[in-house]
Amino acid sequence: MKKITRRTLGKNLAPVFSFLGCLAVFAISLLIYSSTYAVVTYGGTETKSTETATSGAYFTMAYQKAVNFGIDNTSFNQTLKADAGVYVTTNSPTGYKLYITGADNKLKTSDGLHEIPYNNLTANQIQKSNLDRNSWGIFVKKGSQDYLIPLCTIATLSESCLISKNNGPVTNEHASVEFAAHVGTDLASGSYHSVPLVYSAVINTNSTAEFPIRSIKNTKVPLMPNGETVTKKPSNLKLRHLFEIEVPLLEFDQTMTRPDQSMYTISVGGVDCEIIANSFVKNKDGVTFKCVSDFNTANPKFTPGQKAEVVVTTKPYGYTFSKQNAVEFINAVTTFNYTGTPQEMIFPISASYMLEAMGANGGDRTPLQASQTWYGSNEVMMPGIGGYAKGTRSFNENEKVMVFVGGKGQSAHDRGAAPYDAKGGFNGGGNGSSGLLVPGTNIYSWGGAGGGGSSDIRPYEIDDYAQFLRHRDKRTDAFRNPSDIHLTEGPWANLPIGYYQAVIKTINLPDADFEGVSAYYDLGYGSLSDVYTQKFGDYILVYFAYAGTPAATHLEDGNPGPAIEIRLKVKTTNQAADITSMKFYNMSINRLIVAGGGAGGSYIAKGGNGGGANTNPKYLGSTSDPNFSNFRFPEGGIGYRGCFFGYGASAPSHGAIYPRVPVESAGRPGAGGGWFGGCAEQSDYSTSPVLGAGAGGGSGLVRQMSSPEISGYGDAGKSQEPWNTLQPSDKNGVVRMTIVDYEAGVSY
Repeated sequence: MKKITRRTLGKNLAPVFSFLGCLAVFAISLLIYSSTYAVVTYGGTETKSTETATSGAYFTMAYQKAVNFGIDNTSFNQTLKADAGVYVTTNSPTGYKLYITGADNKLKTSDGLHEIPYNNLTANQIQKSNLDRNSWGIFVKKGSQDYLIPLCTIATLSESCLISKNNGPVTNEHASVEFAAHVGTDLASGSYHSVPLVYSAVINTNSTAEFPIRSIKNTKVPLMPNGETVTKKPSNLKLRHLFEIEVPLLEFDQTMTRPDQSMYTISVGGVDCEIIANSFVKNKDGVTFKCVSDFNTANPKFTPGQKAEVVVTTKPYGYTFSKQNAVEFINAVTTFNYTGTPQEMIFPISASYMLEAMGANGGDRTPLQASQTWYGSNEVMMPGIGGYAKGTRSFNENEKVMVFVGGKGQSAHDRGAAPYDAKGGFNGGGNGSSGLLVPGTNIYSWGGAGGGGSSDIRPYEIDDYAQFLRHRDKRTDAFRNPSDIHLTEGPWANLPIGYYQAVIKTINLPDADFEGVSAYYDLGYGSLSDVYTQKFGDYILVYFAYAGTPAATHLEDGNPGPAIEIRLKVKTTNQAADITSMKFYNMSINRLIVAGGGAGGSYIAKGGNGGGANTNPKYLGSTSDPNFSNFRFPEGGIGYRGCFFGYGASAPSHGAIYPRVPVESAGRPGAGGGWFGGCAEQSDYSTSPVLGAGAGGGSGLVRQMSSPEISGYGDAGKSQEPWNTLQPSDKNGVVRMTIVDYEAGVSY
């Protein structure tokens, strides 16, 4: 502050007024001079500019650092005014707004014993030209009228403290603002000064005359199907949603803090977004801040698939920034039902997902089968029930997995009906066999039902071997054995030792034209083992094992191989069939979660349930039955134990034969698929004394996940809720993925 020497005027010392400022400021000193007239002097011009935004927008202001009033005896008892000397330049298409603030509306002496009040203590501008006695104020001019503005703090900044504005670019525009004081002779002598006064200017840095929100992070908001927000597991806390928003609002004073975040109002689809304190970050392009919305308060609730507008109102600047359809409400729950095809999941956001899978049941009972009883049991031909598995794992946005939902097995044929082998369900259900001829008749006994397929989630396989098929049609090759006519040659897949499922997509290949596969390696010199084939629509699933022995030795150029080949046999009358995709999945390492399928039922045994602690079939009769020793009950899969990796065993097929002993013999059921599939009776019908059999369900497994759980229907101590709320009414399998936590989710 400028130091002034004062002398006595009569009995009183004249007061000295100083309005001190900092940052983008000016100062006013009201001084007593010994001259006979009032003097206004300035403390020098200061010019300050914002950074230039990426769009090229900027704001520059020239102002006086100090305005000094010298007052003699004739200047008492009147309003003295001085121009603030403010000039503005900006190239913003939407112009600028300029405000002034002060943390205290009083002028005080250094010792704090005396003060001069501000003349407008309301929240609004007052139309007047003169100040009251012993007061000070700031005037703006609107047209030809003077208005005394209130003195806002930063926290209470409002349009009433607006001192200049323009709706377009300006160059060296003069701001009509004046500083004034009214001094009476009774005012105590001394030096009066204000707290710092601050200019606060804002511009829109957008390159057009629009007011868009520059950016919004975390625009995908997961909701449950009922519109509620995600419940975090295992804490069971509802989550609010965190947004990070940037608006192109450039403030002249980049160091100005926000003591009150209510200066901004944010809504998302009409729901308030509460600003997080101390989250403001300023840069040359605008202001970034974080806010949290609770969409449980929305009325009506949002539903997945809807979009919402984000609106940011800047108080008091009056600028409203918005972005339509900025926020997308996504379903926190993704459910995959049975389709008989591989399905793809692309994770919508990076989050922690609870994965749930349920295997398919064995084949349903027909009405006639459901009416049967044996030894008082009404579970004749009852299928095993698919198992349940769940776990939690994090996935990144746009990460992919493949989903294979198990299909239920085919129902067995009734006694006396046309015989057939019941097909196992999609994804590894084993086939059931038809019943044998009833001794002394030409009718068939009850068949055995097909096993249910397992449901699993596995990493996305990017290698597609269809591109390596050497020739699309080898069926007319005159040099080939007619019994070895195939649709394709190759590909030669060099796979490591393991258990595999080849997933082959075809076109123009109806079931009637498909005659099986050949599966070998080393250019046909080595055969693959444990081969099992299923066809569902355009997809063919081929399970096989490659043990690595004997080693491949017939490949050219020292290639170690093994050059695994899966070739399709197709009727020569079909000239349109083709393969469009062929992928190999290692069943022993690739699957993340597996829910076992239930086995098919038979006349003497309920099918083993999938996935749980007890996957064995349930005998329905009495151990005193005279044929009990001729019944077989193969085990189900448990963990890493079972019959085959990935698929359930099939009952052997047979022709029109009678049982070896003259006792009616029903067909055998197929086992359930799983991590390990269940087992089915394999003895030869013509030579074996076996008269009936059950089959086991497939095992479940959860790998590389937290909170794993595997259970089967009826397991002691396990909740039965999944079978009440998740299992579809058609008893096929199902897979569900639910977001249970995510980075932008904020707990209550």
